[in-house]
Amino acid sequence: MTISKHKIFFASHIANEKMDGWLENHAIVIEKGIIIDVVPETKLASDYKEKYKLFHLGNCYLIPGLIETHAHVQFSATTEAYDIFFSENLKQQKKRAISNLKTALLSGVTTIRDLGTPNELIFALKKEVDQGYFDGPEIFPTGTPITTDKGHCWFFGTVAHSTKEVLKAMENQINRGATHLKIMASGGNFTPSANPRKAQYSAKTIGEAVKFCESNGTYLCAHTLSKESTKICIEQGVNNIIHGRWFDSSPEKSYSFDRKYSKLMSDKGIFLDSTLSKDLLEYEAEKRGHKKRNPNPNVAKAQPTLQEIIEIFRIINEDGVELIGALDMGMSQAFFNKSVASAWAHVEWLGFNHWKAIRSLTTTNAKAMKIDNYKGKIKKAYVADFTTYDKDPSINIRNLNFNPKDIILKGNPIKIDHKTII
Repeated sequence: MTISKHKIFFASHIANEKMDGWLENHAIVIEKGIIIDVVPETKLASDYKEKYKLFHLGNCYLIPGLIETHAHVQFSATTEAYDIFFSENLKQQKKRAISNLKTALLSGVTTIRDLGTPNELIFALKKEVDQGYFDGPEIFPTGTPITTDKGHCWFFGTVAHSTKEVLKAMENQINRGATHLKIMASGGNFTPSANPRKAQYSAKTIGEAVKFCESNGTYLCAHTLSKESTKICIEQGVNNIIHGRWFDSSPEKSYSFDRKYSKLMSDKGIFLDSTLSKDLLEYEAEKRGHKKRNPNPNVAKAQPTLQEIIEIFRIINEDGVELIGALDMGMSQAFFNKSVASAWAHVEWLGFNHWKAIRSLTTTNAKAMKIDNYKGKIKKAYVADFTTYDKDPSINIRNLNFNPKDIILKGNPIKIDHKTII
C-alpha cells in the first residue's frame, strides 16, 4: 500500500447514490482511483485516518465529475470555426485540441465523448491522456464520422455510400480504437454543401449499422436534422440520436414534428442529445451583441423559431424520452468550459427539476454511453471522479458554473488556477 494512491476526501455535502439529495458531512474513501466507501465522518474507521492521505474540501457541494457527451475537440467554438479548421495543419489542430481538453477538465468535465474528430488526431490524444502525458478528461472517441461525398462534415469524415461501404468504414473505426460509432444520417448546418433537410442514408443502411454495433458490443450515434432521417433513426433503433430535429423537406417550411415518433423513442429507450444548450449559449451571446453564425443556405429561408424548438423538446421530455446533457463542444459559442449549460437549458427551458438536470450531466449520460456501471455516481466501486461547487446547484442550477471549487480525477486533485478560467 502506498499512501499516495489511498485517499479520503471530506465534504459538507456529497450527492447521494440516487443523485436526488445530499449526504451531509461524509467522507469518500479511495484506493487506486476507485471509491471503496462513502461513510459519515463520525463512522470512519480510525485506521483509515492513519494510513490514508486526508483531503478536507470544506463547505461545498460535491457531485460526480461531469460527463460531456458531444464534443469536437479540434474546433474553436467561434463563428469562424469552419474556416479556421481549413486554415490549420494537424500540428495546430492538436495544439488547439489539447488546450480544449484541458479547459474542459478545469470546468469539471472528467469524461468526454468525442463525436467526430480526424482519426490521426483523436486516437493519438486519447493515448496521451490515458498514459498521463497531460491532464485531461477520459476520452471516448468515434474518430471520423461516417458521411457521404460533400455530406455533413465530409472534410474530416469517412466517405461511404452503400451499406457495404458503411459497414466496412465502421469496422475500420472499431479496429482503430473507436468506443462507439457516429453516422451522419442527414446533412448539417455546419457544412454548406450538406442539406439538413435531406437524409443521407436509407433505412436499410441505418438498420444494418445498428445491428453491426450491437454485434460488436458498442452503440451507434446518428446526427439527424431532417424529418425523414429522424424518423428513420427512431424506427431503426439508433441508440443515441444527435440533435433529433425535424426540418421539412420543403424549403418553404421549417419543422414538421410528428409526436408519435416521440413516443416511439421513449418505448425503444433511445437517448436524445438535443444540443439545446448550444442554442441557449447562442441566444445569450446574441443578446450581448455577439455576431451570429450564418445559417446553412439550405435552411435560411424557413427556420423554426427558438420557441418552436423548445416546445418540441418539452413534448419529447413529457413523453418520457431520456434527454442527455450534450453541448456540441467546438461549434459556435459551445466553448469547452460550458458543459453545465445543458443543465441550465434543461431547467430553464424544459422545466426539469434541478436534480434531474444534474443527473443529465452525470448518471443519465453515463447510462447513454453504457458506462453507468462504473461512472456517473458517488458510489462504491465507481471511478473517483468528482467536482465541487461553492453554492448548492439543487437550489439554483446556475450554481453549476464554469469555475468549480475542486476537481478530482481518478482520485487525484487537479490544481485549478481560477484566474485562467473565463
